[in-house]
Amino acid sequence: MTQIIIETYFWYFIVFSMVGYVCEVIYCSIPAKRFINRGFLQGPYLPVYGFGGLAVHLLLLPIAHAPLLVFLLGMLITSVIEYSAGFLLEILFHTRLWDYSGHRFHIRGRVCLKNSLLFGLLAMASLYLLHPMIERLLGNLSPLLRTLGAFGMLVLMAIDTTASAFRLITFTERLGQLRRLKVLVESPLQRISQNHDTVKERLEMEMARLREQLHRTGRRLFDAFPSMRSPELDRQFRLVKEMIEERRAKRKKRP
Repeated sequence: MTQIIIETYFWYFIVFSMVGYVCEVIYCSIPAKRFINRGFLQGPYLPVYGFGGLAVHLLLLPIAHAPLLVFLLGMLITSVIEYSAGFLLEILFHTRLWDYSGHRFHIRGRVCLKNSLLFGLLAMASLYLLHPMIERLLGNLSPLLRTLGAFGMLVLMAIDTTASAFRLITFTERLGQLRRLKVLVESPLQRISQNHDTVKERLEMEMARLREQLHRTGRRLFDAFPSMRSPELDRQFRLVKEMIEERRAKRKKRP
C-alpha cells in the first residue's frame, strides 16, 4: 500500500512538472518568437512546478469546495516554494537564476505579485482540472507499467539533475577563470616582463577558448534564465550575455 501511495504522488509530481514546463515554454517563447527551453534541467519538466502542484494537491484538496480560498492559499504555497527554490539555488551555486527586482511588489527579487497571481490560477487549474485527469490516467495504467514508468522517470530526472548541476558549476568556474585571465592580461607587472608579448598572446588565446566554451553553455542558460546573474561574477555574466546576443543578431542578419 505504501508503495502505491508513493508511486501515485510521484506521478502527480511528474505530470505537474511537465505541465509547468509547457506553460513556461509557451509564456516565454511567444514573446521571443522562437522556442525557449525553460528550466534548470534539460528535460521537459520543471521540478519546482512538481513540488508546487503536489503541495497544492496535498494541502488544498480538503478545501476544494472553496475556490477563492484555494486561489489565495495556492498563491501563498507556490510563492513560498519558489522563494525557497531560488534561495537554495543561490546558496548551492552562488548564482541567482531568476530575478524579479524589476517587477513591482517583489520580495528580494525571488518572488513577485504578478507571478504569484498566475501561480494562484495554476493552483486552481491543477486542483480542478489536472487532478481528475491524472486520477483517470493512473486508473488506466497497469500496476507494472505504473511502477516501471515511475522508476524510469526517477532515474532520468536524477541523471538530468546531476548533469545540469555539473554544467552550472562548470559555467561559473569558467567565468572565474576568465576573470583571473583578464586580470593577468591587464596586470602592470605582466606588461614589464621580458616575455610580455608571448605571455599576453597565450593568455588571450586561452581567454578566447574560454569565451567559446562559455558561449555554448551560456546560450542555453541565458535562454532559460535571462536575468541570471552572480554578485561575484556580475561583469563576466554581462560579457557572456552580450557575446551571445551579438552572435545571435549576426545570424539573423545573414541572408
